Amino acid sequence: MTALADIIGAEVARDTFPAANAFSEHLRAHYGQAAAAVIFYGSCLRQNTDVGLLLDFYVLVDKYGPALRSVPSTLGARLLPPNVYYHEMIFEGRIVRAKVAVIAVNQFLQNVAPETFASSLWARFAQPTIILYARNDELRRRLVAGLCSAVTTMIARTRPLMDQPFSTRDLWVRAFAETYRAELRPERDGKGAELVDGELARYNAVTSAVLGDPSGGIYGAALLHEQNTAARSWWLRRVQGKTLNGLRLIKAAFTFQGGLDYAVWKIERHSGVKLDLTDAERKRTLITGARLLLKTLRKGGLR
Repeated sequence: MTALADIIGAEVARDTFPAANAFSEHLRAHYGQAAAAVIFYGSCLRQNTDVGLLLDFYVLVDKYGPALRSVPSTLGARLLPPNVYYHEMIFEGRIVRAKVAVIAVNQFLQNVAPETFASSLWARFAQPTIILYARNDELRRRLVAGLCSAVTTMIARTRPLMDQPFSTRDLWVRAFAETYRAELRPERDGKGAELVDGELARYNAVTSAVLGDPSGGIYGAALLHEQNTAARSWWLRRVQGKTLNGLRLIKAAFTFQGGLDYAVWKIERHSGVKLDLTDAERKRTLITGARLLLKTLRKGGLR
C-alpha cells in the first residue's frame, strides 16, 4: 500500500498542457511577490485542454493587501474567502480565459483540514490537482499535506453514510453527491460517477492509502449510530454550504468582471432559479447584489 503523501506528491508534480503553464506565469506576474503558490484543478485539468472552457486556478497569497490592492476586496477575502476574479491572456494567437480564486495560504490550509465543517474546499481539493508553482520546497510540502488532508477528510465525512458494504467507487460517488448537495451545484445525474470513473485507479489508490486495502474490493458498512450522526451533519452542511455559496456568488459580483451576470448564470445553472438583469441593475452593483440574494432566497435557490 502506497502512502497517501507519495500518491499526492506525484500527482501534483505532473506536467500539464502549455496554455495552463503559460497562464500560471501570467498569474505570478499579475500578483507579483504576493503570490506564494498557483494551483490548477477542475474540468480543464481533467480534459487536458482549455478550448471552449474556463481554466480554474487558486492563487495562494501571503497577505491580501499587497495581492488585491483594494480595502473592500481585502476585507471580503478575509471574511468570506476566496475572492474570485476573471483573467484572460493571449496565448499562441488566441484568448485563454480563467476563473481565479485568491486565498491566503493559512486560510487555504485551514479549510482543507478536518476541523473545517464546510465541505467547499476539502471536497474540491480531494480531487486531482497540480501545483504549478510553489515559492519553495517547504510550502510545497505543506500544500501536499493539505491536499492529503482534503482526501482524508472527504473519506472520513462520507464513510459513516454508507449503510451497505461498499466499493471505492460507491464511496466517492456518494461523496460527490453529498458535496454537490451542500452547494448551489445540483449537478446533472451521473456527474459524480463520471468524475470517479475517469480517475478510478487514482481513487482506488488514495482510498486504500487511507482505509487500507478492501477485502475482496469491498469495505464494511458503517454502524447505525454513525449513519445517523453523519446524516445530521450533512443536513447542516447543506444549509451552511448553500448559504455561504450564495453569499460568495453575490460577492463575486464585485470582483468578477461581468460578475452580476456570472452570478445570475451560476445560480440558474446550479439551482434552476432564473433571474433577469436590466442594464440599469448591472450599473448598481451593490444594490443589485443585495437584491439578487433576496430574490434567490425567495425563489428557493438556497434550499
